[in-house]
Amino acid sequence: MVPRFLFDPLYEEIVTNTSDLMVYMVRHFFIELVLPLSIFVAVMLTLFVDWSWIPISSIDRERGQSLEEVKKHLFK
Repeated sequence: MVPRFLFDPLYEEIVTNTSDLMVYMVRHFFIELVLPLSIFVAVMLTLFVDWSWIPISSIDRERGQSLEEVKKHLFK
């Protein structure tokens, strides 16, 4: 007799039917693919997009380094 279930070691769950399997696949798709990819894209947008077109006040300029200065120090 062959057991017909799938064990999920990450969440320690047993998947026994197709609805559980769909929840398992969607959960892993978002946690393991969409979430890391969206974080990666957000970081790349922050680093590689020219944000100097956004006007900042003189108070904000005095408060600390601009994003352009941080990028220059980061890529040196």
